[in-house]
Formats: sequence, structure tokens, C-alpha cells
Amino acid sequence: MDNNIQNQSLSVVRPLTSIVLATWMAVSFSSAMAILGNTSQVFANPLKSQQVNHLQINEVITSPSSIVGNWKGNLYSQGDDALTSVEMVIKQGANQQGTWKFIGENNTPFESGAVVASVGANNVTLEFKQKNKKPSWFFKCKLPNNTNLSCERVSNKLTKLTLKKI
Repeated sequence: MDNNIQNQSLSVVRPLTSIVLATWMAVSFSSAMAILGNTSQVFANPLKSQQVNHLQINEVITSPSSIVGNWKGNLYSQGDDALTSVEMVIKQGANQQGTWKFIGENNTPFESGAVVASVGANNVTLEFKQKNKKPSWFFKCKLPNNTNLSCERVSNKLTKLTLKKI
């Protein structure tokens, strides 16, 4: 009879062990899914919408002003009636270099040299390099569009340069 009771105990313990093991695995699996679900939920939350700044979009869409091309205009001293005709050519390329010349009577250049342009947004700095080791002339310019330049000489604010793209 002891043998019979022992067999009955074992038959009860085995299913009980299986139930405990199955419950433990289910709880472990559920806990793991809950932890993984919380971790993944961080990535699944939608981003909060932000206000659109139309000025930023406009800056991205519009290209910077171009200084490249042929320009004609005048150099003058503010308050003076005398004008000097100026022609400038800036060639296509990364270094934005070209030539300038002052035009005199009979459309004859009387002074000329190289020019280097530095462009940033709507601002341009022009360096008129002179021949014979004379010091360069620097102009700070506004380029509100791709067709007009309005400049003043850095060392003398009364000296103005206005150019139009041709």
C-alpha cells in the first residue's frame, strides 16, 4: 500500500511540477514582453509637431546671390559731380575672381587690375587689386538681387561704387 500511495504522490507531483513550470514560463515570457514593449514604446511614440518657420524654409529654398557676370557702373565721391566709369567681370568658379577697369575718354581704359569677390548672403566684399604694387581698394557692397551692387570704399566711406549686371 505504501507503494501505491507513493505512486499516487508522484503522479500528483508531476502534474503540479508541470503546472508550476508552465506558469513560471508564462510569467517570465509576459514580463519579458512587458519590458520589451516598454522599451519599444519609446520609439513608437509620435514626435510632437513643431511650428514651421517660413523664413527658415525661404533661406533653404533661395540660392545665394551671384556676383558672377559682367558689370558696368560708376565710381564717384559723394557730393562730387565727377564720375568714373567702371567695368568689372567676375568669372565662374570657386574663387570668384575677375578683372576691373576704369574707362576714360573714347571708351579707353586708363587703369585696370584684378578683382576678388567674397560673397556672403546679400553682402559682397570686393578687392580691386592695382598694378605696380599700389595698395588694393576694398569695397563693402550690398547685393539685394543679382543685378545691382551698391558699394562704399572701406577706407573712405564717401567714395561710392554702383554697378549693374549687363
